[in-house]
Amino acid sequence: MLLIQVEFLRGTFAASEPTATQSTEWPPAPARLFSALVAGAYSIGVDPAPLTALETAPQIWFGDALPAAGGTAFAPAAYLAKGKTGWSRPGRPLHRPQMVGASDPLCYGWDADLDPEWLRPVLDAVTYLGRAESVARLSMVSQPPAVANHLAPDAYGEELLRVPEPGWLGLLQAAYLSPSRVPPLALAPYAAPRRASPSPWGELLVLRPNGGDVRHAVALGDALRRAAMSRAPEQMSPVLHGHDKVPHAAWLTLPDVGHQHAQGRVLGLGLLLPEGVARADRDEAAAALGAVDHISVGGSDIALRHQPSHQPPPIGIERRTWARASTTWATATPIVLDRHPKRGQTVEGLIADACERWGYPRPTAVDVSPFSPLRGVPVAQAFRPRNRGRWTHAVIEWSKPQSGPVLLGREQHFGLGLLRPMTSRSGGAR
Repeated sequence: MLLIQVEFLRGTFAASEPTATQSTEWPPAPARLFSALVAGAYSIGVDPAPLTALETAPQIWFGDALPAAGGTAFAPAAYLAKGKTGWSRPGRPLHRPQMVGASDPLCYGWDADLDPEWLRPVLDAVTYLGRAESVARLSMVSQPPAVANHLAPDAYGEELLRVPEPGWLGLLQAAYLSPSRVPPLALAPYAAPRRASPSPWGELLVLRPNGGDVRHAVALGDALRRAAMSRAPEQMSPVLHGHDKVPHAAWLTLPDVGHQHAQGRVLGLGLLLPEGVARADRDEAAAALGAVDHISVGGSDIALRHQPSHQPPPIGIERRTWARASTTWATATPIVLDRHPKRGQTVEGLIADACERWGYPRPTAVDVSPFSPLRGVPVAQAFRPRNRGRWTHAVIEWSKPQSGPVLLGREQHFGLGLLRPMTSRSGGAR
């Protein structure tokens, strides 16, 4: 791995976040470093073409940012009088981004190879990162520094950072030779590297209903599946129909539960895809779901719509709500046992067996109850599975964090057995 370390010699960093210019960017986006390296190469008269090896999202190690001096400055009247700013009123404040204290080094790591003899002079030519007062020294290192934070590219990450994408060097060169601005950079999702057990489930696609009852989760899930299949090609992917013995989609009812004011209303109906599904199968499923505008349940029509892109979605329909790693998980819809307990078997033991059967580690503890600890969740017997059997709410605890989504039991593909992470056995939902 190629590791480039950045040390801020004055212990401060200043650069505006492009989408929120009153805020300071932290950590510095990989695209900012890439542009500095391109400028450094040109400043010493070398061809920057080898930097195309860095046109991807790197890992980042960085310390915590502390408040530092910065903020508002005032332009001298004589400077304004010359018309250099376009302002006619002396003393008008000039906003400067708030500096942050950056006493720890930061480091960027690419899975790439660059000739060290070529790269060292380029690193030496970069004297600052961000604003000119962020004096920096760049160097290659063999190990990342021991700092508080580590981010890595993650398809489900919550931190979005600007990264150089393939072809970015050419765009920078073209923009330099023309009056046009550089096109917007790609945003890559980042998260702390996963130390939790992975989930067998991947992408979540959600539609917003104008009604529905979480107690009818199975009927809602079945209706959504039928509606999506009716809009899929005749020779549809088994990911949708689920008849072949391959991992297939789960049809979820996402309720508003687990917080102080939760009332259990249905926030979304979702299509949850298996982890590692083929791109063609994913696109087919997404297109079929996207064409659904209503479902029929119990003789009533429920209209469906996409979440408007200009509005923040409810927390309850975001994948991260159901996927955050935790050692303790509680049922938002009850688990339907895979079979009845035999003599000498317990319900808790069957649920622990189900965890292993469905791709999770064996839990250290399972508590069952007719009631869920999540506020807003109806009692277990209020739900109705498709077939006869036994179902219950449960709290499951693992020895190390488990990533979600977590689905268990015989009816997991139709909305039952959906669990939500909790902060602790006695705490609320995350």
